[in-house]
Amino acid sequence: MRANILVETKDLSREEWLKWRKNGIGGSDVSALLGISKWKSVLELWLDKTGQTEDLDVDNEAMEWGRIMEPVIRSHFQSVTGKKVVEVKAIMQHTEYPFMLVDIDGLTEDDLGNPAVLEIKTASEFKRSEWEEDIPTYYQTQIQHYLCVTGLAKAYVAVLIGGNSFRLYEVDADLEVQDMLIAVEADFWNKVVNRIRPEMDGSDAAKELLDKAYEGGIKETVSLPDGAGIYIEQYFEASVEEDNAKAKKQEASNRIKELMGDYNKASCGEHTVSWTPVSSERLDTKALKAEHPEIYAKYAKSSNSRRFSIK
Repeated sequence: MRANILVETKDLSREEWLKWRKNGIGGSDVSALLGISKWKSVLELWLDKTGQTEDLDVDNEAMEWGRIMEPVIRSHFQSVTGKKVVEVKAIMQHTEYPFMLVDIDGLTEDDLGNPAVLEIKTASEFKRSEWEEDIPTYYQTQIQHYLCVTGLAKAYVAVLIGGNSFRLYEVDADLEVQDMLIAVEADFWNKVVNRIRPEMDGSDAAKELLDKAYEGGIKETVSLPDGAGIYIEQYFEASVEEDNAKAKKQEASNRIKELMGDYNKASCGEHTVSWTPVSSERLDTKALKAEHPEIYAKYAKSSNSRRFSIK
């Protein structure tokens, strides 16, 4: 294996680990760069790597259980294949492209005794269809990134689906894909180093960036360039699609509610439907302001925002 060790992770806290990951591009970042991530956009990734947003990899229950199950899946892989696994407790970097980082789940060996990467995954039952024929595309790019950095020719992906279905896949190094990844990652890291922001996108991070950057207040009307007309049309088309989708969703829920009647829960195939009574209390701020203006003034908080609309 040709990779250099950037930092050993054995005694690192999760917070420290996340900070070290900002020193380059990890395997889980690659799908965002290629525009195929379900969780992160290129702009969000750039904001994260340049320290302009809170850590995107917020810990959640699924991630926690993934870490809990990792040693179990590793042990099962060894039992099924008879191959030994060595844990690698380090963030490693490419020898020629140090911004390319990996933190692999383990090293094992292929059938010829050559070193190979072991990647461990957990997937919910709802993700089973994504693993039916092959590894999901967004994970395939991650594995090629690992093979590129380590210089190894093969990887094994061991996945536990739904908590009770173990599957094993083999991935061979694809040099053409790896060359593409090097080019894409180098271009992105150049943007990080030189603070060149990627194109604006539709992510929540982009919205927050704009809200913070531009407070407004100039009352004169500005003329947008001719090219902006494309986005005006896109906005109206998306609004119509959104209204249609909302109406279809409402119709579906209304029909289900009619079938449920007074029942709080229902089942349909593998799905569970809930329609439970909920009681809540809300502060009548209008009455409070009228009857106790001094109390209202003491605890009222003002906030500023900008309302966007197109007519």
